[in-house]
Amino acid sequence: MPVLSIVACRMLEDELVHLLSADREVRELLLVDGKEALSLSAKLRAQNRPHLLLCLDSIAPHLQERQSRPGGIFSHSFHPKAAKLVVVVSPLRLGLHSDLDLLKAAVYDNIRRLAAFSDGILIFYGKCGNALADLEHDLSDLACPIYFLTEESGVRIDDCIALALGGNKKYDRALAEHQDVALFMTPMWASHWRAMGQEDAALGKGRDMRSMLKGTGLTKVARIDTGLCFEPGFIEKVDGFAREFGLERIELPGGTAVARGCYERAKSSLAARHGSACPGARISGFNSKGCLSAMLAICRMTRKKFLGE
Repeated sequence: MPVLSIVACRMLEDELVHLLSADREVRELLLVDGKEALSLSAKLRAQNRPHLLLCLDSIAPHLQERQSRPGGIFSHSFHPKAAKLVVVVSPLRLGLHSDLDLLKAAVYDNIRRLAAFSDGILIFYGKCGNALADLEHDLSDLACPIYFLTEESGVRIDDCIALALGGNKKYDRALAEHQDVALFMTPMWASHWRAMGQEDAALGKGRDMRSMLKGTGLTKVARIDTGLCFEPGFIEKVDGFAREFGLERIELPGGTAVARGCYERAKSSLAARHGSACPGARISGFNSKGCLSAMLAICRMTRKKFLGE
């Protein structure tokens, strides 16, 4: 059966939990073991979604052995005719956003390692300040296809905020209509912004949020309601951020439709490519800048693009 690997930004962890916990076409779900997978694994367990944690070097041998026997672990939980896909998720650390060069290098390296046993790879990242804008060109030598987070038109999604708001155009519209918003927060951003700032400081890139906001005219923080509730206390965390930095909370509607569409398109493309192929054919060939500053910079860059500055 085909193997779809996902290189995942942890900021999009909740969207992955939402998609994978409900997908009955996945026969086996594997997470690349490590501390970056612990939260994802806990959320999947809370949704009763079976999965295995395996180190990256153990996944290909596991898949080889899996192809040699019928049935397989967890298969009893799913409809036997529908369960035709193996999904491998490799979450990367949040702190990579502190240096876009490091982010690019880590994503590229992860893709190449996953390509050894994957039939397709879904990049669960936006362009991230254009750090990943040239990924398809740079990795054109890969034997397996790469799928991206895109709008239905095929345009790449700018970042996780654009994904949550429903696409680049809706993000541009939100920036134009709410020019006094300092930050747009999803549940994962609300839960991890402080830890991200601490990592910035450890790298010598941290800046005081108050000094960053001073004189900008930015007076609000936007809570994006994606409908996901895997991170507790979303409203309370956004309100705490707002109080700490003297901001006003506003509400913006969001959702998961864009993420779901990208995931389903990747699956459909993979199924079409491997409809007549030997399942798992690739497995046999296996050969054993500051983040808070970047958050504001991405908002500013998108706003300038919209205003034509």
